[in-house]
Amino acid sequence: MIIDIHTHLFGKGWIPKQFFYGIARFITHEFAKQGVQESDEEVGEGIMEASHDPEAASLLAEMEEAGVDKSILLPLDYGIAMGDPEVPIEEVNRKHAELAKKHPERLISFAGVDPLRRGALDIFKQCVEEWGMRGLKLHPTTGFYPDDPVCYPLYEKALELDVPVLFHTGTQPAPMKAKYSRPICVDGAAADFPDLKIIMAHVGHCWWEEAVALAGSKWNLYIDISGWQREFLYHPNMFYEMLRRALDEIGPWRVMYGTDNPYLQLVMTSKDWVQGVQNAVNCEVFPFSKEEIDIVMGPAAERLYNIKS
Repeated sequence: MIIDIHTHLFGKGWIPKQFFYGIARFITHEFAKQGVQESDEEVGEGIMEASHDPEAASLLAEMEEAGVDKSILLPLDYGIAMGDPEVPIEEVNRKHAELAKKHPERLISFAGVDPLRRGALDIFKQCVEEWGMRGLKLHPTTGFYPDDPVCYPLYEKALELDVPVLFHTGTQPAPMKAKYSRPICVDGAAADFPDLKIIMAHVGHCWWEEAVALAGSKWNLYIDISGWQREFLYHPNMFYEMLRRALDEIGPWRVMYGTDNPYLQLVMTSKDWVQGVQNAVNCEVFPFSKEEIDIVMGPAAERLYNIKS
């Protein structure tokens, strides 16, 4: 079984427009390297249109093409940092839950809520207890540190409900602030809640060595390799080095496959990313066994999330 533990869905009004403009600034910077000038707003509007997938039709088609059996949906709450979108975050979460119920063999959904939001704990409880959502996605770049006491009631509830917490770790376009999302910022929460299963998404991007080192000292920390498609495309051995170091430090059962799509779909298709990770076994610089890569692609997530084949 192949499981993508890091995907997103967007419908009209689910996310503040500023978020897409931030992504656009990153893309227009890439265009500028080639001497091409594009407007951030025009590119941002194009990204919004291309990402529109409120019924998960595009996601399910990509999964089918790539041979991905299940995907985990991660709702995003950027409202505190950028102003609330048109659709309330409770409704965004409910829509994700409905899609997971509509496609139970293919989709699983986490809840997504900013700890700084008024009523965050009640929203999270409703998502899990009433709507059957299977974990909590937090995005510290909106303006909180993972070890801020304001987050702790959410962690206590996650422990009570026996669901994991996934943090964005690594860089993020403006107006989000990456200082809150270094892996080291997760360390305090992992220490204070040693029984809480915590995933550091993206292996911390540029801080991947920090993420791997922390996971090597705290056994409740996991990582996902989503968002590494661009590095793989230009510097495949950089990705394989990170993956080899992670497997050496913490073993394959705490390393999980993911995409971060639809963002990275423009960089590399899901099918190509699946093949790229699986082709680690053919890497001439860093050795990988088929068994450990197979575990990363699915069984590690099956065990963590108690997913039935």
